[in-house]
Parts: sequence; C-alpha cells; structure tokens
Amino acid sequence: MSRIFYRVHPSDCPPFHATNAWSALWGSTRSKDGSQTQCGACDGTGDYYGEPCTNCDDGWIDCVPGYSCCDTAQELIDYFTERSEPTADDAVIVFEGRQVDTGFDGEPTAVPHRIVETLTWNDFVNRYQGANA
Repeated sequence: MSRIFYRVHPSDCPPFHATNAWSALWGSTRSKDGSQTQCGACDGTGDYYGEPCTNCDDGWIDCVPGYSCCDTAQELIDYFTERSEPTADDAVIVFEGRQVDTGFDGEPTAVPHRIVETLTWNDFVNRYQGANA
C-alpha cells in the first residue's frame, strides 16, 4: 500500500531512486552503492584490537532496506529540530512509496514509487511548519 512520506536526502548519498533505497546511520561512511556502511567499531578494518570485530564480518554493516523517512512533515521537522538542521545542499523529498522496514531510530523505511516534490530545508519548514501534513 502506497502512502506519502517525508525525507531529508543528504547530498552525499546516491541519487534518490528505488534501487538506491537504503537506510544508514546518519553521518556514516557508505559503500559506493549505498547498501552498506563502514563499521564504526573497527573503522572498516574488520579487526578490533587484534581480534575479529564482533559488529561486522569484513568492516562493513548492511543497511536497512528502504529510505529512512517520516510519516508527517511535522515529524521530520521535529526530528531535525532536535538534532542539527540539514545543509543547504541536502534535499527534502516528499514522496509516495511503500514501507518495507523500520530504521535505526524506529522510523519507517520506505521504497519510493513517485516523487511528489523536492524542496530546500527552509522552503519545507516555511511550507509545513505547524501544518497537519
């Protein structure tokens, strides 16, 4: 079942598309295709102080399928208000998609079917702040 989701898409991620729909911890180093992130415990080496890393097999951790997103515009605004605001190069994407999993923060992860609109963070906040979207 398709529904509308709201996402900040970092400028350093692979292009927003169903084939690139993976969720990683914010700020982590991603593999070229975006499906894995570098293990923070062993810095991507697979070795943790001379022992095999217990968090990964080879220095990389699989991402969660689907893009991390929010069910409402206000949830997205609240999430980033509690953290740091996206950069001017990051896009806010409102999209229609299907939830496929749950992300690291308990948020829905979804595969997009159609982009409804793409906005800057400031334009998004100005349009949706306080709205019941």
